[in-house]
Amino acid sequence: MTGAPAVDDLWALELAKARHAAQGAGDEAGGAAGGFWPAALLGLAAWARTILTTPRGDPLPANASLLAALHGELSNRTRHLIGLLAREAPGTPILLLGRPQLPLPALRQALAKEGLPGASLVRPFDLAAALAAAPAILRRLNDGARATRQASWRPPPRELAAICFRMMLGETQAAWIRRTLGVGPRTVIFGHTGVADSHLLERALQARGARTIHWVHGVSLGLNFVAGSDLGLFQCGADARWHQALGGYGLAAALPLPAPDQATGGEGWLLLSNLVHPMNPRFRRDGVAGEAALLEQVAAAAAIAGQTRLVWKPHPILRTLPAEVRDAIEARAAALGFSRWPHQGGDLARAKDFQLVLSTPSTVAIDMLRLGGLPLIVGGEDLDPMSAIAQFPLRAGTIEEIAAAARRLSDPAERSDLFAQAWAAVAPAAPPTLADILGLAARAADG
Repeated sequence: MTGAPAVDDLWALELAKARHAAQGAGDEAGGAAGGFWPAALLGLAAWARTILTTPRGDPLPANASLLAALHGELSNRTRHLIGLLAREAPGTPILLLGRPQLPLPALRQALAKEGLPGASLVRPFDLAAALAAAPAILRRLNDGARATRQASWRPPPRELAAICFRMMLGETQAAWIRRTLGVGPRTVIFGHTGVADSHLLERALQARGARTIHWVHGVSLGLNFVAGSDLGLFQCGADARWHQALGGYGLAAALPLPAPDQATGGEGWLLLSNLVHPMNPRFRRDGVAGEAALLEQVAAAAAIAGQTRLVWKPHPILRTLPAEVRDAIEARAAALGFSRWPHQGGDLARAKDFQLVLSTPSTVAIDMLRLGGLPLIVGGEDLDPMSAIAQFPLRAGTIEEIAAAARRLSDPAERSDLFAQAWAAVAPAAPPTLADILGLAARAADG
């Protein structure tokens, strides 16, 4: 992936992202020709329901120089920014992105537990903005009909309806900003952007004189994080370099971090996996089959290596999935000899005490590098060669490759050399302070 559609060619970018996701899921069938307007009507129904049924949020404070933009949820794409605000700027007003995920009272309660008890929660849309945006929405849908008709691949109806919804919500948010926000310097830090609704909101903010920042929450897959922010702040130098080449951001950057002391390892194998996740297209298609196959593969490799201590740390979202999904995969893991990661929360500090840590393609692999550990990447055969995870020197796709990698890591000298290679190629970033973020944003503004 050497380039991306221009961020202001929103239909081209959204269609490219949809196709990229379909390729990642191994399903590129696409939608039927001529199906744009039925899908657009579904998107219109979802947009109208959102506008008419969503309770209004707090008013936007008139003189706020710093704003945050977050989805109304506690998730990986929000926690990094929520934590920073709680530590350094708890009074920052929050623009709530996308469709409401939690009722406002529940969101207030959840944010209070995270250290933001009194934050203003602002819904950047209302009925007046929707009416004002109607002409722009119609033009945007006509553009979509033309772009979809001319495209060599079309998303399936459900995804096409979602794209239409995001276009309509984005135009509504842009109209709200034009009606509500005075002209003047402001900084807005986004926890997530790169899709049509957040992009159109960003462009409207920029037109009013605001500087926008996307502090990226995870490792990039390329098109998923292409956005139009003045500054894109990434989790590693590899992603920053990739996105500077892909285009979109005024500046793509990562804060340098000195290499830590290398972990010496210990006993047992630890599997860090994220395949059971609703955002994973293959999970939506195949359920727990992918995670089960991974567990079986690792257990078979461990048997070859004579390893009997196996620990499994699935993505924390497993706790929120339906009981039948959760019970099925947990039972399979136990039958294969895996015990569960015993530590609470996302703390990985004890992971470096294992002889081998295996990770699916995920930000957690970069977290392991920060701790001084070198993970073996399992899966990810279809990774873009420019991606950060593709830079890890140890990757395996078969039982035999996993067992061979374990043997290589048993040699301290080779382990040290491989860690040095990984650190130089991936360049994990230091966690930023608010001052770091604002300083980089000023650098981006200076060109």
